[in-house]
Amino acid sequence: MKYPVNDIYPCIQGEGCQTGLAMTMLRLQGCPVACPWCDTKETWITARAHEKRSLPDAMGVNPNWSDAHVKDIGMFLDSLTKGTTRNWVLVSGGEPAIYNLQPLVAELHARSYKCAIETSGTALGHVGAGFDWITVSPKIDMPGGLIVKPAAFQGAHEVKFPVGKQDDIIELLRLLSLGIIKEGTAICLQPLSLSPAATKLCEETAQQKGWRLSVQVHKLLHLK
Repeated sequence: MKYPVNDIYPCIQGEGCQTGLAMTMLRLQGCPVACPWCDTKETWITARAHEKRSLPDAMGVNPNWSDAHVKDIGMFLDSLTKGTTRNWVLVSGGEPAIYNLQPLVAELHARSYKCAIETSGTALGHVGAGFDWITVSPKIDMPGGLIVKPAAFQGAHEVKFPVGKQDDIIELLRLLSLGIIKEGTAICLQPLSLSPAATKLCEETAQQKGWRLSVQVHKLLHLK
């Protein structure tokens, strides 16, 4: 099994319930969701003109990618984590769940990694794949025209909802009312683009509802 890999690098999780946890980012290429505020737009298109022959050639903040076998991905991760106790791998994108991720998770588990994923909820490649931590960040009414799938919330540990205005809170409440998010799932409110107004709204709502505030710590600390 192969996957289009855009980048792999050490990181600190800056969002959601796992904020502050040392991880290795595994960023896959390709995303049809097209969120206007996305800060990794270079990962949207899997263009053949940007395909590279090896993982090292694809690394960095760019639209390059390499079609890598799961064993090559595992060996590259091993080379980055050698001599450390960083055993979490965060699979992101792009939108990683457009791919069948079970073979990738199986390979990483065989190498003693724990696997986390962040998905928009518009694809189902993570469902039943064996992830140790699942973050669904629902992207509703985005330009890509995709709908959030109820089945995407199966096994979710947290729902991390991007908030820019009060209408977004109303949309989240509507989503919760559908009963597709299991009881006990952590709800994290994430202000869009660190906007002061959105941050205040998220803070007040989190206080009112007993939810969590997710503030993109990696951006505040200027981490990759």
